[in-house]
Amino acid sequence: MKRFISFPWRSSERIAREVDEELAYHLEARANALLATGLSSHEARRQAEREFGDVAATRDYLNRLDRKTNATRHRRDYLGDLRQDVSYALRTLRRSPGFALTAMVTLALGIGANVAIFTIVNAVLLRPLPFPRPETLYRVWSHNAKDGMTHAGVSAVDLDDFRAQRRVVEDLGGFWYASGGSGIDLVGRGEPQRLSAVFTTAGFYGALGVRPEVGRVPREDELVRGGRDRVVMLTYDFWMREFGGDRRIVGQSVTLGAEPYEVLGVLPRGLAFPARDVDVFVPYSTIPDGSIPRLRMVRNLDVVARARPGAGMAQVHAELNAIAARLSREYPENAAWGATMVQPLREAMTGDVRTGLLVLLGAVAFVLLIACVNVASLLLARASVRGREIAVRLSLGAVGGRLVRQLMTESLVLAGLGGAAGVLLAVVGVRALRTLGAQQWPLGADASIDGAVLAFAFGVTIATGLLFGIVPALRSSRSDLQRDLRAGGRGVAGDRAMGLRNSLVVAEVALAMMLVVGGGVMTRSFLELLAVDPGFRSDHAVVFNYTLSTERHSDYVPVYTGILDRVRAIPGVEAAASIKDAPLRGVGEIAGFRLPGMTIPAGQEGPTAAILHVSDGIFRTLGTPIKAGREFLPTDRGDAPLVLVVNEAFERKWFPGERALGKTVIAGGRVRAEIVGVVGDIRQRSMAEVAVPTMYIHVPQNGRVRMNLVVRTRGEPLAMVPLVREAIRSVDRQQAIGSVFTLDDARHDAVARPRLLMVLMAGFGVLGLSLGALGLYGVLAYLVNLRQREIGVRLALGADRRRVLRMVVGQGVQLAGVGVVLGLAGSLALGRLLAGVLYGVDPADPILLALVALTMLAVAFASSWFPARRAASVDPAVTLRED
Repeated sequence: MKRFISFPWRSSERIAREVDEELAYHLEARANALLATGLSSHEARRQAEREFGDVAATRDYLNRLDRKTNATRHRRDYLGDLRQDVSYALRTLRRSPGFALTAMVTLALGIGANVAIFTIVNAVLLRPLPFPRPETLYRVWSHNAKDGMTHAGVSAVDLDDFRAQRRVVEDLGGFWYASGGSGIDLVGRGEPQRLSAVFTTAGFYGALGVRPEVGRVPREDELVRGGRDRVVMLTYDFWMREFGGDRRIVGQSVTLGAEPYEVLGVLPRGLAFPARDVDVFVPYSTIPDGSIPRLRMVRNLDVVARARPGAGMAQVHAELNAIAARLSREYPENAAWGATMVQPLREAMTGDVRTGLLVLLGAVAFVLLIACVNVASLLLARASVRGREIAVRLSLGAVGGRLVRQLMTESLVLAGLGGAAGVLLAVVGVRALRTLGAQQWPLGADASIDGAVLAFAFGVTIATGLLFGIVPALRSSRSDLQRDLRAGGRGVAGDRAMGLRNSLVVAEVALAMMLVVGGGVMTRSFLELLAVDPGFRSDHAVVFNYTLSTERHSDYVPVYTGILDRVRAIPGVEAAASIKDAPLRGVGEIAGFRLPGMTIPAGQEGPTAAILHVSDGIFRTLGTPIKAGREFLPTDRGDAPLVLVVNEAFERKWFPGERALGKTVIAGGRVRAEIVGVVGDIRQRSMAEVAVPTMYIHVPQNGRVRMNLVVRTRGEPLAMVPLVREAIRSVDRQQAIGSVFTLDDARHDAVARPRLLMVLMAGFGVLGLSLGALGLYGVLAYLVNLRQREIGVRLALGADRRRVLRMVVGQGVQLAGVGVVLGLAGSLALGRLLAGVLYGVDPADPILLALVALTMLAVAFASSWFPARRAASVDPAVTLRED
């Protein structure tokens, strides 16, 4: 131990001891001199101490002085040694460019992948929200335990009561926003535009603490009915795009719908709440009851709340629960809604992406571990070649600790170079991830490499250097001098060294196995998702989103049917029809109903189901099969008996074991409607969510002004866009059209997040597999190189070359086999972490695991084949002559 650790500086104890020895020497020398003058021994000692002065103060002074001098010398020596070590490490790497380049590329891939994914994680999960005291912000939902509706919206009327009775909650407000659904028309500035709008209630700006970029936010009296609520806030991007960033727009008027709205201000740059593609924020009070009635049963608002200082989520939840319970006792329509759900705003915003991001972060951590194992194997192999150099240095007096520091410096220099290259790779990777996944990760569009990410990169780089460097450094410092000096520069490998290298290869294969299993499971999950029948044909179909103006058209049904007639008359249009929410873009509304003979206890709500307002011909246009009966006809007018079409999920739930066709449903508590058709299930929310029980109602019998016009074409659907736009405008020249997309786009977007996860996981799996194969190849190639003399002797004695081939291949496959077994165990253990992001796949699927295991063994066989060929081609004569 003393040989291994030798500190070049003095410890505090040693300094104190040396000071005491020095003081004692001087006192004794003076006492001896006085003794020679005839003083007694006792008198000479006391006289020497009196002449010396305060011994204790002198001791303290000398101790402080020595410690300071020692620290200065220590720092100077350390920096000098570090400079020498770094310089030596760089020279050493320059002498081995192949090794240095291989290690750097390996580390750059591992560190770069980690930094890139952490950049997204930092933006989505770690960076503070752009609001004051973001930790006090919460999302609030209505909770109906009876029907299992845990995250329902809050009605505008209930929200007013929450605000009036709050104590612990500092403020709370609501907003209504639906991507592609909530909007308002901007007219009077050239061609009418459909703006994406968020409709906000009183308390919204106060709860969030939003500070405008320009102007001011609305006052409370400007967000309620009866107040001066024709005001609008512009988002920063819309302000720049539409008004060129002109500050003079504040206080001016713009026409939204058919009314003038005063521009109060511009929201801060980068505010992406509740979504990034919003144009304007408008008071919720401007929505007429004809569109969204202010009833307790209309629970459509998302609510944000801010807790008072010192109050936590438990207090907020308790207070809102108490208010909800009071409302449920006071109002029959709230009888089943006596509780709330509360969640921190960040968690509510990130939602289910957290699991996916953590899975990706775990995957890149595995990639980095494999890279570390690979570089550690390279360093071990290199250490055996440098054995003579290490042995000479030890024989010349170098201590083990100094050698370990030298070798660790080399590892850290290598990690630093790899880390720098990794950060550059991460810059490119983050740009690619932002492009691929900006819409899939909330807040991900703001991801950038900032100080926190660079600190993470620095920490990962240092940890990586220590991780892959410590074992080779410790082993090299314990060199066998005689053996290494005898071996010269040929390199030797003891049993323990080979055992360690074999262990590293096994670990590498096991990690790669887990990565490949993860990529395979994600790929299978994605393929299962693609195989899902969405319930409609997505080809040759384009969708136009717009909202009819009730100000311009008090009776909008003629306009509604007129647009359908004009579009259907366009040459090349095969069919056209409308639906309130296009497939995969929304589930419509929730409506209460009951069946004849069904008794609903007093104070309780009846059953509910999703309801979608559609036109005639919608199922033919969508390509949805009609299972029984018919779809709506033009003759199902407002003056005709009310009829409904339901989907199979509705039939299964409410008419189990019998046909729903011809049955009667009592809608709205009193109107009887006959079911005239049963259609196939359509995935309205996402590809992964099964269709919910849904009723379809004909717009002329129960209208809505917002619609998605689906146009099925014979040719390229997007080529028909100008003709359809013109057909719509031929009915109403001021009609604004919002988003235009194809059903193929809708289906593509619906699987965008699983696709992104699949691509990344598969990419990391391939990277892990490649690094694992490279590590196995490197160890076997090194082993063959070390055993050339042994193989040459065997061949000279008549050994069969095929036997040598089998020996090397067998060794590689054995190592891989052990790694595969360990990897299988690890995959089964980690499988449940993937369950949250999978669809229709068991992470422990035996067929998948078997396929991956066979793939790993096949790759191991291929990686072993080339070193084995080299071993079998050894020329015994040449080998023995060289030896």
